[in-house]
Parts: sequence; C-alpha cells; structure tokens
Amino acid sequence: MSSPHLRVGVDIGGTFTDIVVMDTRTNTTRAHKVLSTPREPAKGMLHGLDELEIAKAIEFLVHGTTAGLNAILSRTGERAALVTTKGFDDVLLLGRAGNKDIWSLSPKRTAPLVDRDDIHTVNERMRYDGSVEMPLDPQEVAALLETLERDGVRSVAVCFLHSHHNPAHELAFKALLQQRLPGISIVLSHQIAPEQGEFERTSTTVATAYVSRTVETYLAALVEELDVRGCAAPLHVMRSSGGICSAELVARQPIQTILSGPAGGVVAAETVARTLGRPNLIAIDMGGTSSDVSLVIDGRMTLSAESEIADTVMKMPVVELHTIGAGGGSIARAEAGGLRVGPLSAGANPGPACYGLGGTKPTVTDAQLLLGRIDPEWFLGGRMGLDVHAAKEAMASLAGELNIDVEAAAAGVLAVANGMMANAIRTLTMRRGIDHRGFSLLAFGGAGPLHGVALAEELGITEVIVPFSTGVLSAWGMLHADIRHDVSAPLGGLANAVEARALVVRTLGQLREEGAKLLLREGVDAAGSSYVASVEMCYAGQTHTVSVRMADPETLLQDFHDTYHQHFGHSMPGAPVELVQMRLAATGRIGAQFLDRDMSSENRPEATRTVTIDGVHCEARIVHRESLGRADVVDGPAIILEAGSTTLVPPGWSARQEKFGTLIIRKAGA
Repeated sequence: MSSPHLRVGVDIGGTFTDIVVMDTRTNTTRAHKVLSTPREPAKGMLHGLDELEIAKAIEFLVHGTTAGLNAILSRTGERAALVTTKGFDDVLLLGRAGNKDIWSLSPKRTAPLVDRDDIHTVNERMRYDGSVEMPLDPQEVAALLETLERDGVRSVAVCFLHSHHNPAHELAFKALLQQRLPGISIVLSHQIAPEQGEFERTSTTVATAYVSRTVETYLAALVEELDVRGCAAPLHVMRSSGGICSAELVARQPIQTILSGPAGGVVAAETVARTLGRPNLIAIDMGGTSSDVSLVIDGRMTLSAESEIADTVMKMPVVELHTIGAGGGSIARAEAGGLRVGPLSAGANPGPACYGLGGTKPTVTDAQLLLGRIDPEWFLGGRMGLDVHAAKEAMASLAGELNIDVEAAAAGVLAVANGMMANAIRTLTMRRGIDHRGFSLLAFGGAGPLHGVALAEELGITEVIVPFSTGVLSAWGMLHADIRHDVSAPLGGLANAVEARALVVRTLGQLREEGAKLLLREGVDAAGSSYVASVEMCYAGQTHTVSVRMADPETLLQDFHDTYHQHFGHSMPGAPVELVQMRLAATGRIGAQFLDRDMSSENRPEATRTVTIDGVHCEARIVHRESLGRADVVDGPAIILEAGSTTLVPPGWSARQEKFGTLIIRKAGA
C-alpha cells in the first residue's frame, strides 16, 4: 500500500461540508461537497471522506469545527460554575451596562452562560500590583468544594481579582479542586485571558469553561472515528486567529475554535491577495446560511483583540469579520408590508425548496434558480438536481403576500440580500475609515460569485475576483494556514518611565519563550519559527487602546503616536502614554504552497439560456469553467459553471481567466 500523501482540509458549514484534497505527489487539487449534518457535525465530514475513500492516504488533516460555536448559540454547552473574589459575583451579570436596544424602555438582556445560583465567591484579594491583601482560606475553599460536588458541576471557571498580575490564588484553588474532584474541568482566567478588565476576563473564562467539554468530547470522538478508518495523520484544528494547532493543544484554549470555519476563508483571502498582487481586498464569503465579510489591507488579514457572539464577549485574537444572516438558504418573508431576507435559514435539512427535501419556504437559492442563474441539471457538478416547480411554488406564496408576480418576488429577494451584504461591507470599511472603491472584491463560497458583480456595482468597485475552487475556498485556506499560538501578558505604567523599556524587553523575552515551547510541542523547530509582537497602548486616562506592532522597543513610543495619528487623524506627542498589554503571535511555517493550476481545457460544450438580470431577459452564454484556457475572455451576459459554484457575468462586464486559474471580472472601460 502506498504511503500517505494527501493534505486534506475540511470546513463544516451550515448547509454543506466542504472537503479539499491536495495530492503532494501530483501537485493537483480536487474538491468535494456533501450536505452537512447539523445535529452531528462530524457525520457529514466522515461521510465525505468515506465517499472519497482517502482516509488511509491522508498525511495531513485540518478541520474547521463549529462545536464550540454551536454550543454557545444553542445554549447546549456544559453546565459551568464561576468562582470569583467576594464582592465581584455580579460582574458577569452587570456586563458593560450598555443598552443595545436604544428604543426600548425595558430592554431584555441575554442571560449569561452561567446561572446565578452557580456563581460562588471566596474571601481572597490580590492588589493591582500583584501583592496579596487577603490570602486564600483553605477551609472556606473546602466548604465551597463540597457545594460544587453536591451540585454535580463538571466544569469550573475561576476568575479572581487581579489574577493576571499574580495567579497564585487561582493556582492554589485549582490544586485543591483537583484533589477533591479529580475529573472536573478547570479553567483559570490568568491562562485564558491574562488581561485587565474584570468583565472581559470573566466572560472569556466562563465561555471557555462552558464549551471546553463539548469541544473536547467532539474532537475525541472524531479522532476515534478517523482511527477506525485507518487515518494515521494527526488532526489539526483551525483557530479563530487564522492559524492552526493540533487537536491535542486545542484543549488549552477551546474558545479559540469559535470562528474556526470563517477563519479559513480569511486565510484564503490573504493568500490570494499575496499571490495575485492585490494587497487590498474585500472578501465576501457567502455560503448556505450566512455571509462573512473580511478585509485584507496591505497584504495582511485584519485581526481584532475581541469577539462578541450571542452577547457573549470573548477576549482573544480573532479574524475581523462582519457576519450577516444572508446566505443561499436564507428564507425570504413578507413583514410589515415589506420584503425581508434571513436571518433564519433553511439550512441543509430541509434546505431550499428547490432541493426537493421538503422545504416549502422561498430562499435566495430559489430566487437565483427562478431567474435562470443556476442550472437545475448541473448543481454540484451534476451530482444533485434541483426542483424548479417546488421553487416556483414557494416563491409564488411570497409573491401573493406582496401582490406581485413570481419573477418580481425573486428579483426582490436578491435585491434585499445584496443590499444587506453591501451594508455589511460598508460597516466594516467605514469602521476603519477606508474608501472601499479602491479595493478589489473577492467573491467566494457556494453563492458568492452569483452576487459578486451586483455588490461591486452597488459599491462602485470595478474588479471582482473569483478564485478557483471558490465553493470550497475556506477549506482550501485551512491548508495554507500556519501553526499559530497567541500568548499575552499584562504591562503597566507609563511608556516614558525609566523602567518601561526594561519591562517591555523582559515581557517580550518571556512571551517568546512561552511561544517557542508551544511551537516545539507542535514539532516546529527554531528555524521554522517566527514571532510578531504588538503592544496595546493608550493616552493616560483613556479606556480604549491602540495596538502597535513592535519593531523596536526604543521606538515604541513614537510608533504609538504615529499609529494613533493614522487611526484618528491627530496625536498628542507631549501627553503621557500608558502601556496596557503585550501580545505575541508565535507561528510555524507549514502552510501549503500555492501552486499554479494546469490550464488544460476539458472542452465541455457551451449553451445559451434566458437569464433575467436587472429586470431584463438576456440570452446568456453558459460556459463551463473547466473549458476555459488562460487568457480566455467571457463577455457578459454569461453564466460560468463549476462543480461547487456558479459565476454571473452581467452585461457590461467581462471575465478573463488568469494565473492560478483565477477569474478576474472587470467592468467595461474600467
């Protein structure tokens, strides 16, 4: 039997599970899609691997998991208890005291992930500088442990005041807890989020405790199933920061898998930007359930130090995304005399009405089919037929409510969905003060290329990029991600103080050492390791910080003033500056090389079909992407088919297949 030689990336979406297989012997790539199984996410993945019959040939496997995200969204995680310093038991309940629903006099808050009865306190106290004000009382802890044992709690979040400056009490509590309840899951705040901000640190720690057993159980079961199939490759997991790590080390920070799937798409966008020489990209990943918008600026994906999902704040490095409930399966409805799309999705089961699996409500995919943009005989490369009659019946119901015809209803559904995505792009770019008209639009996901040019038209963008294997690009991106571990440590004091430089240098050394140990556990040696440090700083008295990439400790203060001016248009060079937090990304280069594609054509026959675009019936060319050679130009109106997606080229635009098998769609005269 031949030795393992396949690199495999798997992205489990709400509707489809995408699998990308790279053969290291032949330097070829193939893609495969299967319907997702939302109740048992791994089942769809394993089914896809079984269909391909490749388990024994896999040498590298990376997976984007939704286990932690689903646990938070559906509130099905492990019952967790929170143990905190006496007097701080309401931190999680108070939150940030903001009111998101500004028009409501009695707004309703989402309940925290931990019940009020499961929040416990102990008499202990660390000062802001890490010195002990009140020691931990072992007898009081023993009484609390009896309560936890009696309640049957299996996961505990420990968040003591100022523990990020001195974790001694958290470590002592963990030792006593492990001694009394050896099988319990324990999450310490100084290990998960060693940062100032009691609410943010508490919320992140509780969220980690809530999902830890769910993620651990899911991955353990998946590894066991892969082993049964003869897969000897260790399982890697995509992280929210745009890097990957082994499934074994995910247990250290399971919360870092929350944006596992979308992060693969962001890595793919960065890879495409670098290889095509397009440093500034707006990426729109439109799948069956939602659309994710992200940015690549100056060749780098953008990261945020915080994420908020279902009103749960998590302090951790994450790819910066703006997600909306507008995907191919998003359900359209009449509401208050108007047309609404999403966020409810038909998902994989029953799916859009045209899937013929029992769905009866109109979706974005049904609208595309009825307007002629999707070939009902060649969906998923001909592996799945679509029911036009069922789609028409579903859309007719909506049209009747709106008192318009079916075609107008379908066009309205697409217009609303496009408007939602365009607004998401505006939100993300305006937040950074960016003029999106100078960017290229990268459209991918199963549904993205059908909407790409319409979005570009609305936003004043003149170039749309559709990469090869666009329907599975997030899974493809996972194969180009590197091993990454993010570590951080609190700082303190003023940046111009005498001891500030020594503190920065000392902290940097400690974080590099910690990062190097994590990379070594992943099998990455010193030669393949790299480290990027940043420091969060602010003018004294400010609440919000600015992240400054650290090139040299000597120039850190001036770099802050320059960065601040870049963000806000002004700076205050004479004002005192506070050092708040240092972050370090430790990466190990293992990502796949972006290989050019063999552009040999398969000579699939062309056809024509009537397609409705902007209310006009057009005779459009129907072209198979596999039939296009390099430099072939397709003028709109045209439909370009491929196994996992469909690209719409409207009149006034033309598509040209260029290097790496990428379609570049440009507006005439641009």
